[in-house]
This record gives sequence, C-alpha cells and structure tokens, in this order.
Amino acid sequence: MRGETALERRFWRFWLSGILLLAAQIVTNVWLVTEATPLDMSDHQAAGNAVRVEAIHAGWTATGVMDLAIYSMELDLIFIAVYAWGAFAGGRMFAASSHAMLARLGKVIMVAALGFALADYAETISQLIQAAVTGGHDMLATVAAAARPIKMILFLVTFFGVLVALAIRSLKSRAA
Repeated sequence: MRGETALERRFWRFWLSGILLLAAQIVTNVWLVTEATPLDMSDHQAAGNAVRVEAIHAGWTATGVMDLAIYSMELDLIFIAVYAWGAFAGGRMFAASSHAMLARLGKVIMVAALGFALADYAETISQLIQAAVTGGHDMLATVAAAARPIKMILFLVTFFGVLVALAIRSLKSRAA
C-alpha cells in the first residue's frame, strides 16, 4: 500500500475498523430507545444509581430488548480495544514525525487513547455487570456515570486529534 509502514497499516486497519464498530453500535442502540431511555444506551451510562438502572432494565425487558442491550455492551468491549489500539498506533506514527507540532499531537493522541480505553472499559464493564449479572448496583452505576464524561472527552481528543494530524501531515507532504 503506497510504501506505508507496518505501523501506518495497523493504524488505518484498527482505527477505521473501530469507527465501523462504533457505527454498528449507534445503529443497534436505536432499538434501545424506550420511555426510560430516550437517549438509548447513554441513559444507562449516565444512570448514576441502582434505582435508575433498574428502571432502565425494566423498560428494556418490557420492550424485549434487554438481550440487545447486553449485546451492545459486549460489542462496546470489542470497539474499545480496536479503536483505542488504532488511535494509539496513529499517535505513535505521528509522534515519530520530524515535524514538531505533529510529534506533540501524536503524543497527546497516544495518552488520550490509553485514557479513553481505561475510562470506557471502566464504564462498560460496570454497565455489563449490572445488565448481565447483578441488576442495578449503586457503586457500579456511579463508576459508569463518572467514567462517561472522561471517556467522551478522550474519544473526541483522539478522533479529532487524528483528523488534525492527518491534515497536518497532508499539508506537510504537499509543501515538500
């Protein structure tokens, strides 16, 4: 592929696959909209306490989508690994650049990818335990709700950071 390095191929393969998995989750989560969850899975992520989680589970069970919710959470575990690995590989690739701004941005992307993976795993595992094993649990609901804004911010840093780094790299190569 046009003289790309193994790291660059890994970046493209994993980062784009992660984006596709995210798209699959978004489509799947449309069916999770109920009275209790007008914002689909986002309501479960932000529930914050066992009572709210139980209300969400009752709504999903009543509409017959509880298994789909669990499937979506399991798909999220795969997405996290694939996307974070791709973003980290992209960050490593950009960090190796001789262009100072691109190198700094690459390091930011790498750190954000690791933080994203940790925060999203904390959130998703907390959700999945509640959905598949214990039912609503205050501590797990609190962990998921606390991790949610952190993972969202770090996802945005990685996503837009990669896009900006690609633009910088493209402009740099055109100038050369």
